[in-house]
Amino acid sequence: MSGTRRRIGFTLLILVIVLAAGAWRAHSRLAVAVDRTATAYTGSAACADCHTDRHESWHRTFHRTMTQDADAQSVRGAFDGKSLTAFGGVVQPVQTDTGFAFKYLDAATGAEQATLPVARTVGSHRYQQYLTQAADKTETYYRLHYLWHMEDQRWVHMNAAFLGDDAQPFDAQVTTWNSTCVFCHNTGPQPKASNLEALRARARAGERVDARSELRFDTQLAELGIGCEACHGPGAEHVARMQRFDLRQVAGWFKGRDRSIVNPERLTAARSNDVCGACHAGRTLLDVAALDRWMDSGPSFRPGDDLSEHLKVLDVATPSPAAHMPDMFKNRFWQDGSPRLTAYEYQGLKASACAVDPEMSCIRCHTMHGGDPAGMLPEASRGDAQCVRCHLEIKVKLASHTGHAPESSGSRCMACHMPRAVYGVMTIHRTHLIANPNAAADMAAGKPNACLNCHATETPQWAAAQIAARTFATEVVSPMRQDGADPALADGLASLLAGDPVRQAIAAFELGRVEQAPTQAELLARAAWLIEGLADDRPAVRRFSWKSLQAIDAALATSATPLGLNDALAGFDYTGEPGAREQVRLSIRAAFDRNDVAKWPYPAPATGLDGQYQIGVSTLTLLRELGARSDKQIDVGE
Repeated sequence: MSGTRRRIGFTLLILVIVLAAGAWRAHSRLAVAVDRTATAYTGSAACADCHTDRHESWHRTFHRTMTQDADAQSVRGAFDGKSLTAFGGVVQPVQTDTGFAFKYLDAATGAEQATLPVARTVGSHRYQQYLTQAADKTETYYRLHYLWHMEDQRWVHMNAAFLGDDAQPFDAQVTTWNSTCVFCHNTGPQPKASNLEALRARARAGERVDARSELRFDTQLAELGIGCEACHGPGAEHVARMQRFDLRQVAGWFKGRDRSIVNPERLTAARSNDVCGACHAGRTLLDVAALDRWMDSGPSFRPGDDLSEHLKVLDVATPSPAAHMPDMFKNRFWQDGSPRLTAYEYQGLKASACAVDPEMSCIRCHTMHGGDPAGMLPEASRGDAQCVRCHLEIKVKLASHTGHAPESSGSRCMACHMPRAVYGVMTIHRTHLIANPNAAADMAAGKPNACLNCHATETPQWAAAQIAARTFATEVVSPMRQDGADPALADGLASLLAGDPVRQAIAAFELGRVEQAPTQAELLARAAWLIEGLADDRPAVRRFSWKSLQAIDAALATSATPLGLNDALAGFDYTGEPGAREQVRLSIRAAFDRNDVAKWPYPAPATGLDGQYQIGVSTLTLLRELGARSDKQIDVGE
């Protein structure tokens, strides 16, 4: 009996040794790194069998639907044949026997000039753009003239989506998808520019070349949209390894052991941030030679790499490559160097004091696999929880720290330390530069101040005093405005007219945030100024002014001081013909003036309003002059 036990025991020992040796070999095999630039992509569908829950959660995101073939399921716009007139052109979005198209008409005669079929869509969250394929049927695609705005449920000319003025030509925002959008809105892009050298030869010979319309591409993609491999790296080797039972089992036992695939959660914070920064950072190429490589085989960066070895992250001092736009990159930052456009979140985070924390990463707050797809934020990241992990001492004395009731919006960490100071995709976003509010520094940089975003009818001096009181400063620095406006005027009001295009847009947006519960007197003052915002020469500023007026009118509708502007506001089209648009604006002003202002609170001096809620002519003239001086061409880069 004992001999039998010994034989069984010996056999089991041999089996354990064999299994252990096999596991060790598998473990060692998984530890072998791969050259991810030479590894093939497989597509997100290949991930679904083993990672069903992760695949399903990614499938709900707007990343997945960033770029799609145009069909009845993907197209969101109203292709109903109604004519759209803006910037001197007439377009009809129509459905055809084969799909969707934009029909272009002569503005004078109505004669059809061209019908361009919609081949692909870009975007599915805030708005959707449309691409047409080149007539020669190469893999060359162009962005067309109109987008469909989801919230507003209307067509918007692309010129109005950015920060340009009414003088833009009709084709100003038409661009080649293959040389711009393809890199961040898809997975594994290889542009494959086919005639780049031929165009260069013509240019060297003195011939005029329009690269935007003449470049041709044979673009290849691993996947339309932002797939799994955009964040985890090309997966062909990982899929091949997981076909083997021993490797699959060991990979399950030792999470993260397979070095052929990347999990951003297991990278250092710096490398994890680089995965996001590959798209969420304004960037340019390291040198001219890199341009040819990019225009052929696409980005060399792969998840897990050091981004700085592949790309140069832009800053306020980065020279522009365009001689006719020397400030192209400079204008994407506030004067203190902080970002003011979307897709620069990487720069904001890197410049934050919080970035000294070695665990501070994008995915500390955001996730691709949970929470609301809008913002990729789980519920725990929508409040103060992520901040008080490191700043617990502030939570216990919140009221004294903020000067606001603990449950109020003024006591939320992000309201003060990540204010809305960034423009993009036709709305205003929070900055990712985590910093303390400083009224004097913010005014000098021409940027929004967190306190004055909410307290829009207060002055910079007031904000400086409030901040000094919170920080026990012994001296209040008197703020001086970068735009030259009188610091005795309320910042949120003066910036609507005197700021540069981004500052104006943010001011117009913030004036309509009635959920911050300003007083009726504040709302009335805001409305008087926003009517002037409707006369701006930039569609983006007019749109924010119009929407903010609607919000204020709705908020006051059941109060003791209803404005009664709804009917007049309904007729305003921020992209409409200038003469008609001004007539509607004047009717809105007339509806405002019909109110019995004698029953309203007398406007505070900082509002610049007289007893009739009119802005003085000299004040209005000066602010508009300052706004003209602050005017600059902002290349948003979307």
